[in-house]
Amino acid sequence: MNQSLDRFILGIPRLFLKQYPYAWFPAIALWTWPPNLSLAFLAVIAIGLLSIHWQISAWISHMRREHAGKDGKFHVDRPAVPWGRAVRNIAILLAGGGLIASLLKGQFGLSFWQLFLIFVTFTLTYQDVRFFGFPTIYVITASGIAVYFGTGHLDYRLFFTFKEISRIERTRFQKGKNWDFFGRTPEAGADGLLLIPKNIDGFSKRIEKLFIAPQDIDKFVEQLPYGYK
Repeated sequence: MNQSLDRFILGIPRLFLKQYPYAWFPAIALWTWPPNLSLAFLAVIAIGLLSIHWQISAWISHMRREHAGKDGKFHVDRPAVPWGRAVRNIAILLAGGGLIASLLKGQFGLSFWQLFLIFVTFTLTYQDVRFFGFPTIYVITASGIAVYFGTGHLDYRLFFTFKEISRIERTRFQKGKNWDFFGRTPEAGADGLLLIPKNIDGFSKRIEKLFIAPQDIDKFVEQLPYGYK
């Protein structure tokens, strides 16, 4: 991907891009045939969705350029969407949307289906992490570990050099230990890796120790340099 385009999309705050779900309200409420006005708002939604995915791809490209080059080590691990949880939560959302639409039917001059679609589509895109988990990517290069972690409206783009990592331990996540969990589905007891810094004060003022949960932990560990396996 073009480097200048990468810088452009990476310079846009995720908070700004995540405002696109609000376009569902006018897109559905103002629906007529032909849907000329609604199409404009649907275009905003499409641009918002594509921009968020573009931003993640741009971050990966940027990490490769900065820390791997063309032939350098670059192992990418992308934890999968927890589809079981997603299907269950979406089913609850559909049921809740039907109930709310039934109660508000005729209000605001909107039909049952308009209210239902507004509630479901807005919730699904604005609160997407509740259904699909937090967007997470881990990258191992020859010099360190990069982490991308999206919390919905904010994202963390981190790079830890091996020089600042004391050791990496495989363990299960425990709450109350000043561990930050950057993973697709942060849950107590999750299997993963704990990054422990050499600095006794932590990696930063915000992060003391970092817990990550790669999709394939064994393969991820195999990619680590000698001394961290």
